[in-house]
Amino acid sequence: MRLAGGLLIALAVGTSGAGYWVLVAAVVAALLAVAAEALLPPLGDTRPERVAGAVSRLGLVLVFATTFGHYLFPTAPGAAAAVFAVVVAVADLAGVRLGDHAARWVTGLLLAAAAALIAICVGIPPLARFIAPHPPSVPGLGLAVLVLLPFLLPRRPGAGRAAAVGAVAVAIVVVALYQLGPVRLGLSATSFRELLAAADGVSLLPVLTVVAAVATVPVAVDAFTDGRERLSPERPKATLACGLIVAAVSAFAGPVVALGLAGVGTLAELVLRVRARGYRAKRA
Repeated sequence: MRLAGGLLIALAVGTSGAGYWVLVAAVVAALLAVAAEALLPPLGDTRPERVAGAVSRLGLVLVFATTFGHYLFPTAPGAAAAVFAVVVAVADLAGVRLGDHAARWVTGLLLAAAAALIAICVGIPPLARFIAPHPPSVPGLGLAVLVLLPFLLPRRPGAGRAAAVGAVAVAIVVVALYQLGPVRLGLSATSFRELLAAADGVSLLPVLTVVAAVATVPVAVDAFTDGRERLSPERPKATLACGLIVAAVSAFAGPVVALGLAGVGTLAELVLRVRARGYRAKRA
């Protein structure tokens, strides 16, 4: 679920920096996610780990709010993102939780949407002409890995889950580049609209709007609750503080800032997991 909510804007940002090399970035990010799930222990309960986990998850909420705003309310994305964050905080305050049964249904719907998108892009001849890529830009490649990585780590731990998420992500990147090309793909944060239009799927744009809502709302509530609980079990006070912070930032932060914050939080979390693994190895 994280992949769907994040890739809707992360792919455009990553492509704007890396061009065709965003595919390499997607593969690298997928391998990092699989390695992290296979080799590193889960995030612990020390104060730095709790803070890093909270920041990375609230960063995800910020990205999902930004995605929601840009796809559902393109004329006022910042205001819509702020309202989205407030609604998510209210849901947490009310005790709304995403159960495993609901998560499986949402995941199934999003996988069906991804399969349909891949089929459309492969079945329609592309309008974009292939242009030989320039040598990769190290900063651009690094930016692409940074913005993609948070959404390739699975919601529930497991190397197999990470591999499955990575495979879906790489497949979508391939067909998006094939159909739209890196220039048009990186022009707009809502480039999936351009992707459907290029693949003769303009009539499916309302469906994309529904998919964007399904891909952001449930997982945002789940990530917000997880992040808030890592900071404090006192729901009313922590929910209010986290909700106000995310709403204020999402009102002004664009896709690049939102994705950057989520990426930095994820990197901090991974660094702490690496440190925990080294500490356990020394004790053993």
